[in-house]
This record gives sequence, C-alpha cells and structure tokens, in this order.
Amino acid sequence: MLLICAQWFLYWTAYSFVGWAWETMLSVVLRKRFEDRGMLNGPICPIYGFGALLVLALLHDVRNPVALFLASGVVACTLEYVSSWAIEKLYHVRFWDYTGKPFNINGRVYLNGFLAFGLGAATIVLVVQPRMADIVESWPDIMVGIAAAVLFVATAVDWAITQAGLHSFDSRLARVSEQIKMRKLEQIEAIDTRIDIANEVLARSLSWQQRRLVRIFPRLTSPRDPDVVSRIRRILERRGW
Repeated sequence: MLLICAQWFLYWTAYSFVGWAWETMLSVVLRKRFEDRGMLNGPICPIYGFGALLVLALLHDVRNPVALFLASGVVACTLEYVSSWAIEKLYHVRFWDYTGKPFNINGRVYLNGFLAFGLGAATIVLVVQPRMADIVESWPDIMVGIAAAVLFVATAVDWAITQAGLHSFDSRLARVSEQIKMRKLEQIEAIDTRIDIANEVLARSLSWQQRRLVRIFPRLTSPRDPDVVSRIRRILERRGW
C-alpha cells in the first residue's frame, strides 16, 4: 500500500511539474518574458497533478478518444472551477479570471481551458501514463520510497510557507489599499494647495481694472488663448473678487 501511494505521489509530482512548465512556456510565448507561474514557490502547479490523477482514477478504462477527450475536459474544468471557488472563499483572492473569454462560466473556466485540458488529459491516459508507470515500476522499491519521501517533505514545507503567505495576503492587500487611498488623498490635497497658489498668482497677475473687465464682460475672450479668460473668470467668482 505504501509503495502504491509513493508511486502515485511521484506521478502527481511529475504532472504538477509538467503543468508548471506548460504555464511558464505559455508566459514566455504570450508575454515575451519568463514568469514563475506556480502558486507554490517550487516548480509545480498542484492543480495539474490533481487533475491528472483524478482523470486517471475516474477514466482509466475509457479507450474511445472522443469520449475520453470530452470526459477529461469536464473533469478538469470541474476541478478548476471548484479550485477557483475554494481559493476565493478561503483566501479572498482570485488567481485567475476568464471574464470576457469565450464561453466562460463565472470567469472560473472557459472554452480554451476545456479544449486544452481535455486534449492533455486524454493524452496522459492513452499515451503518457502507461510509459510513466513502466518507468516508475521498474525502479527498486527503496528508490521509489526515498524519492517520494524527499519530494513529499520538500512539497510539504513549500505548501506550509505558501499557506502562511496566503492567509496574510488578504489583510496585507487591505492595508496596501488603505495606504494607497491615504497617499492619493495627500497628493490630492497637495495638488489642490498648489492649484490654489497657482490660481492666486494667475488672478493677481491682472490689475484691478483688468479683473473688473473680465467680470463685467461675460463674453470677453482672448484670440491668443480662448480658455484663459473663462478660467480667470471662474477663479474670480470663487474668490468673490
């Protein structure tokens, strides 16, 4: 039993790494830069590992490629939807949002994901997993156990660190939001002060006689700058000059 668990954990790790590599490659191709796309700090995307194992457990007997593709897409998208919902409820953040994408469901899953996950999962069941199983099962039991134990400890530590960060993520985002609002208010107040000073200088650059002409001739304009007179008039009205 322990051997089987160790083997399946190795499968999970392998598919999680492949998912990370896929996401990272997409970032390089689409965004023209390298980005570590994993939620954890290590090079794995756990949702890909869980999705692969779920499809292998539920659909290992399905051999019709079309049926396997459709069923795999449904299973994978269901997992992605539930994962998105659970993460949002637990940590109050959304790591992906497909709003605006074609045939999306509440922004949590969409058509391209269904197609990619369906094709990938079907390929795993029909092609990849039989070969991977042959390789892992050819290893000595002690080697499988050591490899699984080392990877499990590393993943558990990474998971614990990530969990701690996620639990404080929402509160820190709230503090950052408040700080941004405070900075904006401070900047607005500073801008208002500078505008008041500038308006004072602007208005006082005219003589009393010139300011009086601006007030008593509401259609007075300057061909040089059609807006300057109306601006001065607004300043004079606000200041009661």
